Amino acid sequence: MPVRAILVGAGLRGRDTYSRYAAQRPERLAIVGVAEPSAQRREEVAARHAIPASAVRASWHELLAAPPAADAVIVATSDDLHVAPALAALERGFHVLLEKPIALTASECVRVVSAAQRANRVLQICHPMRFIPFYEKLAELVRGGAIGRPVHVDLREHIAAWHMVHSYVRGKFRSTREAAPILLAKSCHDLDLLYWLVGERPARVSSSGALSHYCASGAPAAVPERCTDGCPIQAECPHDAVRFYGGPDEKLARHWPWSDVSLDPAREARMQALRTGRYGRCIYRCDNDVLDHQSVAVEFASGVTASFGLHGFANEERRTVRISGTRGEIRGVLHDGVIEVSRVGALGVEKHTTTGSPLNHFGGDDGLLDHFTEVLASGDLARLGSTGVSALEGHLLGFAAERARETASVVDCAEFWREMDAA
Repeated sequence: MPVRAILVGAGLRGRDTYSRYAAQRPERLAIVGVAEPSAQRREEVAARHAIPASAVRASWHELLAAPPAADAVIVATSDDLHVAPALAALERGFHVLLEKPIALTASECVRVVSAAQRANRVLQICHPMRFIPFYEKLAELVRGGAIGRPVHVDLREHIAAWHMVHSYVRGKFRSTREAAPILLAKSCHDLDLLYWLVGERPARVSSSGALSHYCASGAPAAVPERCTDGCPIQAECPHDAVRFYGGPDEKLARHWPWSDVSLDPAREARMQALRTGRYGRCIYRCDNDVLDHQSVAVEFASGVTASFGLHGFANEERRTVRISGTRGEIRGVLHDGVIEVSRVGALGVEKHTTTGSPLNHFGGDDGLLDHFTEVLASGDLARLGSTGVSALEGHLLGFAAERARETASVVDCAEFWREMDAA
């Protein structure tokens, strides 16, 4: 019998990840209710899963007030709307699969995780990276002693410039008034991996970063407010909205990121949206405040050190890793699917390859959902990976790093954790 789930939020992740998985693997997951403010999106999901009208609502409040029979609630709303439906679902006795980040503040993250513990319900955070074969192999090599005792971990997230501009300059994650800082909104996966690979809570953290280019000070002379207003550098600008959003045909424009601009894929509908909506704005004239580059330095009690860096200027998406140990080093590039192991005193490298599509987080999305449904179906809840408790460690590291950056200080993590518990 499949796990029965109520879907709260039918946007990109809700519709294209969770609803898609249930349609492809009905023996594992059944979507039995949907709450989504967009009529087009909720009707699409309802039709795909033959959900009765009584379990289709615009508001999650209405749906959870009289929910259909279900085992779990999947919360896939925007970042600023995670907490309330997650708490309501836990209070009503449902297990919860919650999109990252858990919440926009550290204390709210603790609040949600604590609620799951009190309710004795599963809270799985959507960290698909743990279930990607590339990182599973990486963890296997580290824990198997392939490079001796790890002494330094270096992770990097190279965000493609188009992605940075779409999501964090023009888009819904552009402002910390509406979304978490980019270190949490984009890179909480990487901080979770850092905690997962090292296997212990950090002791101290520092960080630096800035918004240095995608802002008014980076603007060339005489650029207008919108790309549709006759920009003098439009032909050579790599961030021209007219070319990027208006260029693809209607078949491609049905998909992300173009679907964010207009649910109607017709080119004229997209152009009208660019003339009036946020995605048509010049990247130097937006109301964004998130950083476009940041670095984090971490020290663990065992003496292991780690670094993480992100930037939004890459030609293409890349996540890279380098782990140095007492007997060798591991290097890898996720998007290439290649891991190399070199050992002290030995010539050559040992190479491991993995496969997967970035459209499915390299298999991590399906791996996470396979795991979540297997755990609930078996009733062996102790097997759960990426629990709220473990995911909370990476989240709190991110918030501690933000405090370190804002105060130009080194933050004591144990003290920060106690402060958040108290709050």
